[in-house]
Amino acid sequence: MNHIRACIEVLDDRDLQRIHEATLDVLWRTGCRLPHRRILTRLAEAGADVDWATGVVHLPAALVVEAMDALRGERLSREERFEQGVLRGRRLTIGPCNEANIVDYGAAERRRGTTEDVLKGLVLCNKLSHVGSAMPLVTPSDCPAAMADVYGYYLCALYSAKPFSVYLMSPGAADAIMALSAARYGPEARRPAYLLEPNGALSYDDISLELALRFVEAGGSFHIGPMAMAGLDAPVTLAGTLVLQNAYNWIGNVVAFLWGASGSWGGGAHAADMRSALCSFGSPNQLLLGLGAAQLGQWYGFAVSVNSALTDACVPDFQGGFEKGVSALTALLAGASFGAQGIVGADQGSSLEQLVIDNEWASYLDHVLSHGVPVDDATLAVDEIDRAGILGSHIASEHTVRHMRQTYWRSSIFNHEGFDAWAERGAHDVYARAHQQVEQILAEHYPPALQVSDAVRAELDAIMAGARAHPERFRAERYTP
Repeated sequence: MNHIRACIEVLDDRDLQRIHEATLDVLWRTGCRLPHRRILTRLAEAGADVDWATGVVHLPAALVVEAMDALRGERLSREERFEQGVLRGRRLTIGPCNEANIVDYGAAERRRGTTEDVLKGLVLCNKLSHVGSAMPLVTPSDCPAAMADVYGYYLCALYSAKPFSVYLMSPGAADAIMALSAARYGPEARRPAYLLEPNGALSYDDISLELALRFVEAGGSFHIGPMAMAGLDAPVTLAGTLVLQNAYNWIGNVVAFLWGASGSWGGGAHAADMRSALCSFGSPNQLLLGLGAAQLGQWYGFAVSVNSALTDACVPDFQGGFEKGVSALTALLAGASFGAQGIVGADQGSSLEQLVIDNEWASYLDHVLSHGVPVDDATLAVDEIDRAGILGSHIASEHTVRHMRQTYWRSSIFNHEGFDAWAERGAHDVYARAHQQVEQILAEHYPPALQVSDAVRAELDAIMAGARAHPERFRAERYTP
């Protein structure tokens, strides 16, 4: 065995079965709100109890179970869950966040994000080794608000060297982004996906539902990304929160099933802070909810991403490092993935320095998870131990030179020096060293290099010009019954 194969759990099979049964009970007894004409029509045809005046639907257990049977994947063993969920490609990577605000280095206040911030974020995403994808780190405020999502996608299409995505706000934006995607990758390439999120307890709004259908009907897909919050839209008990998280997922999956789309299961449940009523990203309950959500989604045969590796700290300090580290490792050992790194606090803003720090601990965990402890004749090193002998040293041996690159992890911003050397170099903390790395990367690579040909850029520019010329396309109509 040369890498970790453990998988930790917080629920047993009886717990999972009870959550499943409670979910079916809620979806029939309480129901859900899906105020979209075409969806209500198809649900009624499938046997659901539809109230056309309110958009409330009671989903019969038989329909939900039929969707489950059609969409669920194969239940994997603990070892398979870990290898497929964590060690995909034998490498751990993270993804960036998207926020309205940005927190500059050393600042005690936030500001709205700009195009320049988006471009700087793309430079970092391109250059940081364990950031595997890109998105606008901020929603640019220096463009028309109704098309900020399209503009952010356009900038990614021009300058991102890695796969990218954005959060969408209107059906008009969906049409523009699918056109940009076809221009960037070719008309036969895989279509982008939409993230379908609830707008309240047991409710999805009509515009979000229309966006999901637009993507499916254009040959793409949608993923389900609920964030049931213990104490707010969900019961304060963690089991009750998992019931609601499961209900959100299966509401979305029933829609996917009726449209012949693929299924998904999002594990981003949270707990509210009871003093502030804010969503908490770093409480111990976040660790437990991540574990429970990972198990529940995997019980249905889905790969699960959870909202772990996050923090409530508004500056990269011990609290931030501890909350991120303990929940990240716990989620990974449960076979779950995560993303949205670079966030300051609980969605309080994005930070270039935080993204650099997150890239560093991702490299650290990648070393732990993918290297492990290989055991063979060379690594047992019996001959090397005998060569050095009693009171010997291995610091300058040929064996050390041959193997140290595979065993030694070197950090670019974490301190590994003694006190005197650290003090002589300025006594910088990790936040300051991350800022130095941000400055160095931007000095060498900003403005970002164009990632497309002149012909593709011209096509992307033409799509954006058409979008700017018709702002009315981004004023969403309603799709209620």
